[in-house]
Amino acid sequence: MFASWIRFGLTALNPEVLRRSWTALLNRLNSSWDAVGLRRDLAAPLDVPAAAIAIKVRPIEARDVAAILDVTDPKLSNEEKWQRVVRRHLLDASFGTCFVAVTENDKPCYMQWLFTSRDNDKIRNYFSGLFPELAGDEALLEGAFTPEAFRGKRIMQAAMAQIAEKGASLGARSVITFVGFDNIASLKGCARAGFFPYVRRSQIWRLFRCRTVFSSYEEPTSGAPVPAALDPSTPANIKATAS
Repeated sequence: MFASWIRFGLTALNPEVLRRSWTALLNRLNSSWDAVGLRRDLAAPLDVPAAAIAIKVRPIEARDVAAILDVTDPKLSNEEKWQRVVRRHLLDASFGTCFVAVTENDKPCYMQWLFTSRDNDKIRNYFSGLFPELAGDEALLEGAFTPEAFRGKRIMQAAMAQIAEKGASLGARSVITFVGFDNIASLKGCARAGFFPYVRRSQIWRLFRCRTVFSSYEEPTSGAPVPAALDPSTPANIKATAS
């Protein structure tokens, strides 16, 4: 995993990307992360939100990769390069289906992966148990990325809603995704795309071993609050589990 990150960092010739790769490795020694799991019921009616520009969603093609994940442009910020490195690594893992949203000129402006229960083994191994086992009628969205040039155009909420609906043709009745409690912008975008909280996730890394705990969703007691728009009237009663 980390060899791939370092390889792309070297391609970028950017010390900051290499530093982030090293930090990601060190985080596996001792760190904890909290996130909220969100679910969309594909049978529930939803007025799909519109982006500020016209977009179309389709599976990624080879010609899209350089356009959305190139890290050699000197105008890119260090954070942007890091986000591209991570997505390229996931793309190279070759599982699930990566979708892109493209503009009227067919330029990719957003990407995200859709996984189903057929990907459970690879999800478990690649993400170190970060996600729950998917049931046969569940799908998972992960890896959302909007290039800097297209941010602020409400693309995420529109594309995410459309990609989630691709799960229906794969047998999914619901789609889940996970967002950090402090990522307010993404949480709001998920709400507009029809996703609402159903579970809380705590990820605990100790000496390169990860323990993930899923428990009933509750409002966070510290840090940035989850937007009120994300509060379902009857959150699912999920008993605490660990993996």
